[in-house]
Amino acid sequence: MTSPAPAPPHAYVVTAGTDSVAVIDAAEHQLVGKVRVGAEPMLATLSPDGSLLLVSNRDSDDVSFVDPERLEVVATVSVQDGAAGCAFSPDGTLAFVANEHAHTVSVIDVARREALRHVPVGLSPCDMRMLPDGQHLAVTCEASHELAVLDGRTAERLRSIPAREGPLAIALSPDASLLVVGCFISNDVLVIDTASWEIRSRGKFGSGHIGACVLPGGREALVTNGDSDSISVFDLERCTETGRIPGLVNPACVSLTPDGRFAYATNRGADTLSVIDLATREVARALRVGASPLGLCMG
Repeated sequence: MTSPAPAPPHAYVVTAGTDSVAVIDAAEHQLVGKVRVGAEPMLATLSPDGSLLLVSNRDSDDVSFVDPERLEVVATVSVQDGAAGCAFSPDGTLAFVANEHAHTVSVIDVARREALRHVPVGLSPCDMRMLPDGQHLAVTCEASHELAVLDGRTAERLRSIPAREGPLAIALSPDASLLVVGCFISNDVLVIDTASWEIRSRGKFGSGHIGACVLPGGREALVTNGDSDSISVFDLERCTETGRIPGLVNPACVSLTPDGRFAYATNRGADTLSVIDLATREVARALRVGASPLGLCMG
């Protein structure tokens, strides 16, 4: 008896203008489904085992738990005002949501589907990344111009790293040794050592950094330039911009396909998803996904 073919990897594109998530076959680069969620969804993340998709809904102040196989919302959990960035604990038992207008992070019990607490952090927390060891949760705080480092279980604030104006984009290197933080207002990009929590280097280029991802090997990052319709290639060691990928329209988030051959980027100005060939550093195609695409995750 032959084993069933493995399911293709998928990308989940949050389209705020249609209150839905578009599902992309990341092997064929094709739209294969959509699911309705809450009001003005912003960002999304998959649970460690891939069984749940968590989507933050900015206008309805809640999060949707989606079954990615059935493409159905299985639970809705209220959080606080301005739900944005989200993350799971490495064991999948907890979920965290940054509430931009309430200036808090909500801690959710995943099994019980309820918020346990809402913890004050910096001003306007936006996006977040959980470190693989589960001990630290890093959150960009746009209005207080800092990166808040929280306890990975309680979300209590452990330390603050001052940033330039408007830290928003955040990405973790493959080995989790570095965080890349892009500042939307000042156009700075910071490289932070996660062992010492010190800024290793900083660069200044492009404009309107909303999203970032680190390329395989951990030597370069892609950083979106929402105001100049491009993506910058950023050398983490030399802290310089080494190239620029044109052909986007107000790009927001960027992420890698699991095989590392392509990057996907959401274009808020064109209602599309760009497929970028990383071998040529060029846009290979654009897919219509729905109005105002912002968040993006792979799995």
